[in-house]
Amino acid sequence: MERIRTPLLALCVVLLLAGCGSTGPTTGPAQTSTPATATPLSGPRLGQERPGTTPEVFAPGIVSRPDSTEYSGTFSPDGDEYCFYRFSDDSPSTVLFSKVLDGEWTAPEQLPVTAGYDAYEPHLTPDDTRLYFAWGRPVPEGQPGAPAEGGYYVVKRTETGWSRPHYAGQGMFLSSSRDGRMYTTDMSSRSSDGKTYLAEIQLKRGLFAGYKRLPIKAGWGSQAHPAIAPDGSYLLFDVQEGNYLYVSFRRADGT
Repeated sequence: MERIRTPLLALCVVLLLAGCGSTGPTTGPAQTSTPATATPLSGPRLGQERPGTTPEVFAPGIVSRPDSTEYSGTFSPDGDEYCFYRFSDDSPSTVLFSKVLDGEWTAPEQLPVTAGYDAYEPHLTPDDTRLYFAWGRPVPEGQPGAPAEGGYYVVKRTETGWSRPHYAGQGMFLSSSRDGRMYTTDMSSRSSDGKTYLAEIQLKRGLFAGYKRLPIKAGWGSQAHPAIAPDGSYLLFDVQEGNYLYVSFRRADGT
């Protein structure tokens, strides 16, 4: 599993997708948190200005900090929760969340269900029922094509919070359209041909049952980090380890 190190892609994901959000009830102290700001934040997008066509640092000092790196930031469908992950040279990768409470945004703190191992790339399904996240926990035995450790785990929303994590499958960076179709970077043949591919995930009860690779030709190098538009009309992705960003538009026949 690789950490995303493509700021432009991360920005596009923040602006275009609603991929992660509601964290449900939490218990116990957070292991990693950001100190509360002097002025409480309220309003859409953590109280930040509506984005335009010029890239800007998002929520400086709250989400974006000079001593760390933040990626995969996405809002819940209702816009009241925000989820992302943070890492630095001297700290583990941690999934953090913030939500609106009594009309104000809370300071970002660790999502408890992801504790215990490095966690990154959170993704909440459009129906708000499942949360996926990449996790450094050792993969259960007998999983075909799985790495020795790391991979996607999934938790399901219950009346009392999130369920116990279950191993979902291999991949790198998840993205879903509103109709529930999910995409990822297929890593299964990386050890044999050194390449990664864009793929639609075939889901079975929330787990990854298979991968349908997308026949998109683009430049050179491996394709990675697919980010589908909410309506499924176009797909953003990068090649050559994030050096180039591409877009592919869906034709009328679905190709």
